[in-house]
Amino acid sequence: MTSRVTRMADWEAEPAKRALTLTAVALLATAAMALGQEPVRLTLDEAIDLARENNAIFLTTQNDEAAADWAVREAVSNLFVPSLTAFGAAVYRAPGLSRIGTINTGGIGQGALYTSFYQLQASYTLNGNTLFGVSSAKADRNAARALTDAAEFTMGNLVTLQYMTTLRARDQVEVARRQVESSIENLEIAQARVDAQAAIITDAKQAQVQAGRDSVALLQAESALRVGTLRLLETVGLNFGAEVELVSQFEVFRPTWTNTELISIALESHPRLNAFEASAAARRANLRQARGQYFPNVSLTGSWSGFTQEIQNGEFIVASAEAGAVGSIANCNTFNSISSGLTTPLAGFPRDCSALEITDEARQAILASNEVFPFNFTQQPFSATLSVSIPIFNGFSRERQVSQAANALEDAEHFRRAEELRIRTEVTSAYDALTTAFNVVQVEERNREVAAEQLELSRQRYALGADNFLVLLDAERTMAEGERAYLDGLYAFHLELANLENAVGQRLRPEA
Repeated sequence: MTSRVTRMADWEAEPAKRALTLTAVALLATAAMALGQEPVRLTLDEAIDLARENNAIFLTTQNDEAAADWAVREAVSNLFVPSLTAFGAAVYRAPGLSRIGTINTGGIGQGALYTSFYQLQASYTLNGNTLFGVSSAKADRNAARALTDAAEFTMGNLVTLQYMTTLRARDQVEVARRQVESSIENLEIAQARVDAQAAIITDAKQAQVQAGRDSVALLQAESALRVGTLRLLETVGLNFGAEVELVSQFEVFRPTWTNTELISIALESHPRLNAFEASAAARRANLRQARGQYFPNVSLTGSWSGFTQEIQNGEFIVASAEAGAVGSIANCNTFNSISSGLTTPLAGFPRDCSALEITDEARQAILASNEVFPFNFTQQPFSATLSVSIPIFNGFSRERQVSQAANALEDAEHFRRAEELRIRTEVTSAYDALTTAFNVVQVEERNREVAAEQLELSRQRYALGADNFLVLLDAERTMAEGERAYLDGLYAFHLELANLENAVGQRLRPEA
């Protein structure tokens, strides 16, 4: 009978040994993977700095500052610097007769007509929009910067929360690993007692089941750690391509602030409240700019211009000049004849009519004067225009825009007041939660110490045969629950502290 029980115990012990072996292999594999690649060490401050450079959501908010800066430059330029416009054109008209009313111009004989001109115009306008535009643009820029500061603070808080969550997952892995090691130790004790026929085979089976459950819990904890690390890297905005080791350590401390002190700090410097105040200031400046539409509009414009005009057939101009010269010579000879027949000659007659003939030099000068296209401009006199317009009625468009700007200002002030009330509530509730979490940590730490003592005592008593295995399992479960409860309380404190920092608007940890 004894030999049969021994063989049965040996046969039943094989699955326990296999479970023990597989668990050990899993632990060794995890350690080997950790040693296979050098992990990236990352502190909380480094994670926040990296997120400041790489977090996509934060960068989209920060990019708005560039547009706001250019809006300020534009407003200053509109107020102090006139606008300058350069315009030029070249025109080609094919040969042919062109009729303008009863006047005919052009013709086949002169060929194509080439024309070019330029205009340089400077203009300056002063009205209510340009007068109040600089202050409005600067207020909008301040609002954009305040939004960036608020987004940076929010991003830092998100990184902190995710860092704490990942730290919690890492410590949960350590707790699960210790639980597996404790289960293996219990399994070895139970198997030794079964082998010594001091305990029944069900003790070993129960120890084996508990070791398997703890191994599953370890695998789940490791999976949660990997997911938490990925979430942290997503928040940071980087993928290191390697394991990440979180190296920042945080201590539990007794909160020494008062609720009134924290509320005062938050109302004075909270980035989100500052953003709402900057937005209200920007809306106030926008309202002044909208009311500026009732101001007169003064415009001053100066213009410089020039043109060229060239006929394709230069000989046509020479022929026209020669025809004109022939007519002039005929008229000259006629008046010379009339003057010679008078008793008193005409003044200036007789004249030398040969001087009116077109010489070769004159022909060359005429041809040269036609060769002006496209850049030999004939300058036009400078012109300047000053105009003043007074808006009287434009269909209530100004009134609508002023009303919209006033409503936007009122909304911004309501939002700022609502944010102030929210901050008061958040600070009060977060401070209460933090003090509660601190007290919970103290209680759970004592509970964990008592559970550890109870487990050690139960393990010794079971090894001596003073208790059964169920008592040991109960002590093991109590220890596991104590470990998890302490870990939950510890990170509840850190998370509540992060929530309080988010409510107050600044770092509150002693190391900060």
